[in-house]
Amino acid sequence: MKIAVCGSAAKGNDEEVLKKAFEIGKEIAKNKITLVTGATVGYSLMAAKAAFSEQCEVIGFSPAKNEKEHKEKYGFKTEYFTKIDYTNAGIPRRNYDIIEHSDAVIFIGGQIGTLNEFTIAFRLDKIMGILQDSGGITEIIGKIVEICSKDNEDKSIIYIDDGKELVNKMIEKYDNKQKELKR
Repeated sequence: MKIAVCGSAAKGNDEEVLKKAFEIGKEIAKNKITLVTGATVGYSLMAAKAAFSEQCEVIGFSPAKNEKEHKEKYGFKTEYFTKIDYTNAGIPRRNYDIIEHSDAVIFIGGQIGTLNEFTIAFRLDKIMGILQDSGGITEIIGKIVEICSKDNEDKSIIYIDDGKELVNKMIEKYDNKQKELKR
């Protein structure tokens, strides 16, 4: 299983939310799940740090064409990733790669980039977890879903304010989805 962590980058600096992002990364690692991010800063980097510290596979999809551009143009780090895919797609085009290569996506806070990632995950019918009370677009995702959902459309979205519980509920939903596919 691969879980993407998407959320506030430059504005991802709320101490309580950073702690929850770290907890999410630890729980992903504990369950031996690959963590996927946009190889950026903020909340997703905090989750990557936690997972990487536990020897979890952490894959980043960078908007840059190479490591030099990744560091110099975007100001992103490389040390908390087991692999970085330099997409040369820029932002937001690399967002599709993040979501497409993940089985589930956790959203923490976020602005326009996170909203873009959410709409891609929504369209691709990914399992989604919203870290409640993390600010940004996560505060309005419920309303967006209400407006955009078609009648009887089952979107796999979990809303929880506890990082550990959020990861475990997503794993449970993923396992159930896999069982259904095997039938």
